[in-house]
Parts: sequence; structure tokens; C-alpha cells
Amino acid sequence: MYKTLTLFLITSFMANAKEPSKEILAGVKNLAPTAKVSSVEKTPIKGVSEIVIETGRGGEVYYISNDGKYLLNGNMIDTTSREDLTENKKAGIRKGIIGKFGENQRIDFIPEDMKHHLTVFTDIDCGYCRKLHNQIDEYNALGIGISYLFFPRSGLNTPSFDKAVTVWCSEDQQSAMTNAKSGVNIEQKKCDNPVKEQYEAGKAVGVTGTPAMVLENGKLLPGYLPPQALLDRLKQLTVK
Repeated sequence: MYKTLTLFLITSFMANAKEPSKEILAGVKNLAPTAKVSSVEKTPIKGVSEIVIETGRGGEVYYISNDGKYLLNGNMIDTTSREDLTENKKAGIRKGIIGKFGENQRIDFIPEDMKHHLTVFTDIDCGYCRKLHNQIDEYNALGIGISYLFFPRSGLNTPSFDKAVTVWCSEDQQSAMTNAKSGVNIEQKKCDNPVKEQYEAGKAVGVTGTPAMVLENGKLLPGYLPPQALLDRLKQLTVK
């Protein structure tokens, strides 16, 4: 069930991408012979295209002259609107990756009157992840819904990974999550699970530590924020 998900995470959001020209492909190949250009789009700068190159961490955004001679690595910012065009592109990539995890592929703590929805990459053994979860009722009371995906920082096939699998394979995942984050030792369980795919998705969207929050628009907020501070931040981002 979950074995084909990783491929979708890396490629699906580029399914309708424009084919790169032979000049752009040649320019990329000169620098990185094995690199694969997944998408190419026009930019506001004449003669410069935006490209996405597949990596083990998802898609990396670069800019290249249409003749393939010059490659730029950095953020493109509209000086008039102050909009970070590169971050907007990355947010779209993250949104596509996160969108592949439906309700049966995450663990939800959702209030009835939800005003904001976040996807949170979490680690059972992470101190600030535990602090966040200890306040899950407060987040929910403010209208913030949280969907958990696992990101065991120690990597695959480690004790933290096994704890994540155990929570996933529990009959009551929500209670198991709460107990595990409270330090309760739960009898190890195994089943078909998406923990590996969730971990790989975390790397693809740029998670380097936990908790890491991905907003509905694909923006990434690393680290912990208390309930009211998070709500204030979400309101601020919504206004923008």
C-alpha cells in the first residue's frame, strides 16, 4: 500500500511540467552529469528560466539562462512587492508532497471548528514535540487542527523509528501517540505502515529538526510555538 508513495512524493507535483530545452539540459549536464531536470518555467527576468532538479531530498530550485550558460543558486525576490518567488515555488512543492498523505496516512487531532490546519513532523523522543503534544487540547481550542507525520530524527530502523511504527500500528493511534509522548512504554507492534514514507517526505520538504510545521499553503515553520503565539503567527501570515 505504502511502497509506491515515495515515487509519487517526488514526481507527482511536476506531472504537468514543461519539457526543458536542449540548451538548458546541456548546461545542467555540464555541471552535474547525472542531475535530472524535473520542471522548467519562465521567470519575470527575460532570458532566465526556473528549473527544479530532483535530489534525494526532493526538488531543488535553481535559475538558468535560456542558453544554458549560466546557473544561479539563490532566492529570487520581487523588489516591488517584496515577495520571495523562490520560497513560493518551494512552498508549492511542499504542498504537493504533503497533499499525498490522506486521512488514512496521518494521525489527526482536529477540532470541530477548525480555522487553521497544520501538518506537523514529529519525533516521539523529541522534547519540544512532547511539549507541543502536551498542549494539543489548547491548540484545538484555538481552532488549530494538527495532523502528525513521523520524522524519527535518529533515522530509519532505530528505537525512535520503532516507537513511531508502534504508535501507528496501535488500535487507538491518538491514545498511543499521547501515551508514547508521555514516556509510557508501549509493547512494540508491527504492521504495514507509512512511517518510512513520512520520514522521506520530511526530508523532501526540508525538515532538519522537529517539530516542523507545514502550513496549508506549503510554508514551513520550523520549531515549537506555544498555542497563542502560533495562532498569532498564523493570523499574521494569513493577512500577508
